Formats: sequence, C-alpha cells, structure tokens
Amino acid sequence: MTYCGSTMSDPVGDQPPTESTPGPGTTTQSGRRWDKVISGVVTTALALALGFALVVQIQSTEKAEERTGATEEDLVRILDELDTREEQLRSQLGEREQAVEELSGGRTQSGSALAEAQRRAEAIGILNGTLPARGPGLRVVIQDREGAVTTAVLLDAIQELRGAGAEAIEIDGVRVVASSYVGGRPDALTVDGTGLDAPYEIVAIGPPTDLEVALNVSGGVVDDVARVGASATVTRSDELRVESVVRGG
Repeated sequence: MTYCGSTMSDPVGDQPPTESTPGPGTTTQSGRRWDKVISGVVTTALALALGFALVVQIQSTEKAEERTGATEEDLVRILDELDTREEQLRSQLGEREQAVEELSGGRTQSGSALAEAQRRAEAIGILNGTLPARGPGLRVVIQDREGAVTTAVLLDAIQELRGAGAEAIEIDGVRVVASSYVGGRPDALTVDGTGLDAPYEIVAIGPPTDLEVALNVSGGVVDDVARVGASATVTRSDELRVESVVRGG
C-alpha cells in the first residue's frame, strides 16, 4: 500500500481553518485583570483625593491658627503701643501744664515786679516833684492882710506836713520838694525864688486826718499863724490835685 498516491483526503487536513474562540476560563481571567486595574485606579484616585483634602484641611487649620495667633499678637502690640503712647501723652501734658504754670507764674511775678517798679518810680517822681499828684489831702489857706507871716511860719508848715505823711506839697502853684527853700521877707515871700502872694494857698496830698492833726497841734502851725495876726483855714478833701512839677535844668 502506497499512501503517496492515495486520493483519500485527511479529514482533518481537508477542513477549512476556523477562528479560535476563547473558552469560558479565558474570559474570567481577563475580566479579573481589568477589575484589578480599575480598582487600583479608583483606589489611587480616592487616596489622592483624600490626601489633597487632608492637606487642604491641615493648611487651612494652620493658616487659621496663624491668623488667630497674628491677631492676638497684633492686639497685644497695639495695646502696648497705646499704653506707651498714653504715657507719652500724659508726660507731655504734664510738662506742658508745668510750663504753663511756670510761664503764668513768671508772668505774674514779672507783672508784679513791673507794677511794683512802676509804683516806686511814681512815688519817687512825686516826691521829687517831677510828676503830678492827686489824692486825698488838705487845703490850707493863710490870710495875711498885714504881711506878718514870715519864712519861718511857711517853713514850719512844710515840715509839719512832710512829717505827717504828705507826698506832694504845692504853695501858690509852686511845687515844694526836699531841696526847696523859702526866702524873702514878710509880704514878699518866695519859694525856690518864685514870689508868693497872700492869701497863701497850700495844697498837700496825704492822709487828711494826720495832716490836720499835725497842723492843729497845740503850739503848731495854726497857732503860729494866729500869733502873728494872720489866720489859717484847714479843709480836708477826698480828692485834690497837685499839677505843678519841678522843671529840670
């Protein structure tokens, strides 16, 4: 038997090729692989999502804590600055109040000193006869019809008035000062070279009562005037003026 020339076909070799179809076991293994892949991806995604959320939450918490801490620090700093500023302002206020008090006191002292200096200057000017004077005092009018009043009588009158506190004296419009002198003769009397005419009018600024007592004392000026045959009238006044002044030169 020669098989080479045989015309009988091989049943298997004569069948057309067909596509292989996977069996049930192959399909199950592939699905499991995909399930693992999908599960891994989902797990990774969830892990990433949870991690991101955790990071965000942590960062938010840290920032909130930082903001809270910064706000407290700022408040403490602001309060410290306010306290410091308040102390500075109080100190400055105290310094300014002290300066105002010192300045006011200085002005008061300066004003008082100036007023005192002016008062003294005025008093000296009045005593020296360089300034007019006014105030309470006496007016004395000596009637001398016989021309019997002597220089001694006028000089005694001036000295008594000075001793009783007269600040300014004027006789017939002539200012009488410490350096003044009475001259002449009866019925031709002079003061500092200026002639006087009877009746002689004496104006004295000073305490009226004291001046009046000094002139009316027993054996005093009024008695002396009467002794020579003249008369003296003494009148107190609350307001008198001595306008005459001593001219320099």
